Amino acid sequence: MNQTTKLYLFLALTIVIWGYSFVAVEAAIEDGSSPILIAMARWMIASSIFGAYLIVKRPPRPEKADMPRFLALAFIGVGVYYIFQYYGVQFAGASISSILVTLLCPVVIFLISYLKLGEHISPTQSAGLALSAVGGYFVITNGSLAFIHNWEGLVGGLFGVVCAVFWAMYTIGGKQVIRKYDAFTAIAYLSLMGTAMLAPFAAADVVWGGHMVFPLSFWFAALYLGVLCTVVGYVLWFKALTGLTASSTGVTLYFEPLVTVIAAWLVLGQTIGWMTGLGGVLVMVGVLLVSRR
Repeated sequence: MNQTTKLYLFLALTIVIWGYSFVAVEAAIEDGSSPILIAMARWMIASSIFGAYLIVKRPPRPEKADMPRFLALAFIGVGVYYIFQYYGVQFAGASISSILVTLLCPVVIFLISYLKLGEHISPTQSAGLALSAVGGYFVITNGSLAFIHNWEGLVGGLFGVVCAVFWAMYTIGGKQVIRKYDAFTAIAYLSLMGTAMLAPFAAADVVWGGHMVFPLSFWFAALYLGVLCTVVGYVLWFKALTGLTASSTGVTLYFEPLVTVIAAWLVLGQTIGWMTGLGGVLVMVGVLLVSRR
């Protein structure tokens, strides 16, 4: 097996791992677990591993001048991001959340770059933005006005959109950090900072929410998310980036919602409406159009 084939296998495994993450979260939530405590358990496990790495390897710490950026990224990418994402899964379901978070993120990145740089938007890109907006509407509403009476589904869909915005901001800001620091080291520090920021929300959830239900699915989700999704997933992802182009790795993310939809059907017996599926396709086509130069 040549090196390129091996890297593509790493990439495929990463997408499968990440695609199943939404289903693992929803299974734990259906058993009574708190979305915030799932997020907290995930990052406590991941931070333990990252912390051990920092202790053993002793890489350079972030410079004082870069600390505000690290703190901002940790808050956006960990501290509040997973609260919105997991509540989005609870309200809207794994499939819809995955479609919105994964597919809308490139569109939001394009819009942020456009607003910051003032670049011209071509007619093709404008059509892509319009298609993505229409597709996002179909994903959230399944093409029916009945969503007006389904406030949980609507809120869950909006949480997915918020996550796409947060992750776009995290991606753009993270690129500037990666240029200066080793990628795995930067993620390790961001993980520790973000976990500390997430802790007060988890404590408040326990004190005022009374969410102290820890079924077997909770521990499975915590280990799956903390070890496989966060640590192993990032290692495989950056390993693939070392030998493949950014475009070839980035486009594979568009298959993540498909993995989630199939996993939700196999594990949870869930299906999505055909209008929701059409919406996902429209968003994907819109992303491809927006990405054209």
